[in-house]
Amino acid sequence: MPGAPLHFEPHAFSRPRPNGRKRAPSGQRFHLWVSGCQMNESDADYLAQGMTAAGFTQVPDLDGADLAILVTCSVRQNAEQKAYGRFRELRGWKRERPGRAIAITGCMANKEKDRLYERLPDLDYRFDMREYEAFIRDLAGEYETDPAQTGGAVLLHGLTAYIPVIFGCNEVCSFCIVPFVRGTERSRPMEDVLEDVRRFSAQGVREVTLLGQTVNSYRDPSNGARLSALLAGVERVPGIWRVRFLTSHPRHVHDDLLTAIRDLPRVCEHLHLPFQSADDLILKQMRRRYTRDEYRGIIQHARDVIPDLSVSTDVIVGYPGETEDQFQLTLALLEEIQFDVVHIQGFSPRPRTTAARQPDDVSSPEKKRRINILLGAQRRIAEEANRRWLSRTVEVLVERVDGTQLSGRTRQNKVVHGEAPLGAEVGTVRAVRVESASAWQLRGSVLS
Repeated sequence: MPGAPLHFEPHAFSRPRPNGRKRAPSGQRFHLWVSGCQMNESDADYLAQGMTAAGFTQVPDLDGADLAILVTCSVRQNAEQKAYGRFRELRGWKRERPGRAIAITGCMANKEKDRLYERLPDLDYRFDMREYEAFIRDLAGEYETDPAQTGGAVLLHGLTAYIPVIFGCNEVCSFCIVPFVRGTERSRPMEDVLEDVRRFSAQGVREVTLLGQTVNSYRDPSNGARLSALLAGVERVPGIWRVRFLTSHPRHVHDDLLTAIRDLPRVCEHLHLPFQSADDLILKQMRRRYTRDEYRGIIQHARDVIPDLSVSTDVIVGYPGETEDQFQLTLALLEEIQFDVVHIQGFSPRPRTTAARQPDDVSSPEKKRRINILLGAQRRIAEEANRRWLSRTVEVLVERVDGTQLSGRTRQNKVVHGEAPLGAEVGTVRAVRVESASAWQLRGSVLS
């Protein structure tokens, strides 16, 4: 399939239920349920596109489907519980009509492998998204689909498309399961990425987000070109107005990337850079390979290079052994750097990771207390950060028009609401003068 992330030999395809399915498949309509990160959303798009091109039909309602596919996450324990909960809901759906089937893919499927068949007796298929083309080929043979019926149709997107550019991760952070379920780093050829961008642009996409667990370690397999060169290539595609990327690792924030953000007119001034903890001992145990002061220096340098840069981050509280004093260092760094957005999680031990072998000795109530403290601080910080935009004019990509109101996001990824002038349309870029600000949004008047 053009623009597919990877190509694997069919023998690597993860198998259907051992000893065969209980009933023959009855139809060609599939429904997708997606949980987790943007990479899973992107995986689901590729899966839907491949299924459609093979002669299957995607349906928005589960009741109209013959095959339910769950794209799962396992980064946190609650993500797995959510997937198991959804599967329990599907058991009744499957038994209502003979021939219905359930498939699972994503990180949880990779972690549990065929043990899922023991835990989930109603499961029909488990497959690895790295081998999804082999799954589709086998499924098309079983369901006897006719690709000619689709005319090569592809999945239509909205204004934004997420495009994976690098798979896997080489960092092996002590708390993270991604290297075990997605493998080591593998960058896609730049031309394959650009082919995706051109196709999405032709479908009306105006903003693309380049994805990777450590996206800023991207290297073109043929010539070693880095993410900065890829950003330059993507922004030259006609019809693309904004380019974003996530998630970055502090060790790979190089000057060529920062100057690309500053100098390329369609690359947005936003950097997502997790710091996870502000205590050097915890960072060492996490295998993050930077110190608190090194992280502070990276952020300061980025802000010196890029005017109006917005910065978001990820934080883990309650890592094994984290003391109150160590937590207070994280709170202090939050206050000092003044992030625009902070994603906060309590530590959750994941199988096969180093951290899972350590005592999870910070209680759940204590984790919640620390999370709430950070959330309260960040609410105030975010409001102060947004108030700096008062009386300024921002560029807004219009994502929704509802009567006399429009909403969209700035280049810094801030949500903006405003009065919709006559003729305002989704997908256009409008100038908005900011008149009020809260922790979560800006509001203003759309200029003519």
